[in-house]
Amino acid sequence: MTSLGHLKRLSAVRSSAGVKFLTPCAFPGSHCPLHPALALAGNIRGLSSLVIGTPECAVYSRVVLPKAQGDLHWTYVLDAHEVVFGCRKGLMDTLQKMDQAGAKAVLLLGTCVPDLIGEDIEGLVREMQPRLSARLISVMTGHFKCNSYPSGSWKTLKAIGALMAPREVRPRVVNVMGRSPDETHIPMPPLLRALLERGFTLRCLAPGSALEDFLEAPDAAASLVLSPFTDPLAADMEQSFGTPAFRLYDIYDPAEIGALHAAVAQRLGIEWDNALDDERPALLSLQEQAAKRLGGLRYVCAHTGPLGALPMAAYLAALGMEPLLLHLEEFWPGDKRWTELLNARGYDPPVCHMVNSDSDAPLLEGLSPALCLGDLPGARVRIPSVPQLSDLYGLCGYERTRSLLERILRVLDGPAAPGERRAPYGTL
Repeated sequence: MTSLGHLKRLSAVRSSAGVKFLTPCAFPGSHCPLHPALALAGNIRGLSSLVIGTPECAVYSRVVLPKAQGDLHWTYVLDAHEVVFGCRKGLMDTLQKMDQAGAKAVLLLGTCVPDLIGEDIEGLVREMQPRLSARLISVMTGHFKCNSYPSGSWKTLKAIGALMAPREVRPRVVNVMGRSPDETHIPMPPLLRALLERGFTLRCLAPGSALEDFLEAPDAAASLVLSPFTDPLAADMEQSFGTPAFRLYDIYDPAEIGALHAAVAQRLGIEWDNALDDERPALLSLQEQAAKRLGGLRYVCAHTGPLGALPMAAYLAALGMEPLLLHLEEFWPGDKRWTELLNARGYDPPVCHMVNSDSDAPLLEGLSPALCLGDLPGARVRIPSVPQLSDLYGLCGYERTRSLLERILRVLDGPAAPGERRAPYGTL
């Protein structure tokens, strides 16, 4: 463990700043928070953007949005004078032009240099708003302040939330936060299907939605949160408009899933009539089998995409699995709950940020884990691995927990022999 001495243990982490790189590496590109912020702006109909930065940021923004259609997506490139003395005058003129060109709402995206020189973009927004028809919001995306990309998404969503206003509640409307209205590659969770069958309108709030969908969101009876990226916005709506948020993205335990389903039904004034319980008996049987196989196994967690590592680790700890090292893309405010659960169960693993797979893989192998949960892109890892856990993102309830356990047990069994047929786990 001497090579991991620079890492903090989970109990010592208070924010993403405490999560250190596993091996030395600078990783720009898709890990820059500008990437998801701009991509999100380009995929919300009715929202325009203005990237403020150096020529490198301008070129990169064209890579993220190569053929922006419909809404205006402009870049403002700082010249040498503005890098020293600021770009206030130029930004004001540009916003006037975007307003005249028909922008309905503009997201100003400040990059590293405006942040470093202390450009007051929030103050500029407050000053310019009374002069323009377009609504203005801003997000600072300086990469030097963070290791990774999630803040670009959740900060953008929180900024959009600032445009919301109170509305009369419609009791048959539910916000689905983190699922696109055009989503077909992720099956619709049973909970959402059951709501549709009971006549509810589901408003999806995610890339692919319209800005108007977000602005109407305070009229919903509840928000079902399927993604950690949308959780900060859901929390703001809960505080500002009283819209209750039910977090589905971080629950694996069958008892907690059942309790959450009951809470949703109570809030909406409905009965499920056992519509969500079809998979519960099979999951309980599978969980009993898994506990016998997984108790005492030690594992490392690599890239799981947007699927949170800590909620999953807390659930697996209840089955007796020991985390040796966890990769965290971001330490979310809600992760403190999972930290306390892991600590209460006797586990306090080092946590890290992995961005250099070829250098990271030997360190993981040196820990001699029984399993690696997640991926190390491009690296050859000599550890039994459970890959593509990001496929579970967007799922919720019993089916996601069942899929997780089935994947782990399948890897422990090893590859099937030619012609061998295996019964699915949980089948009696």
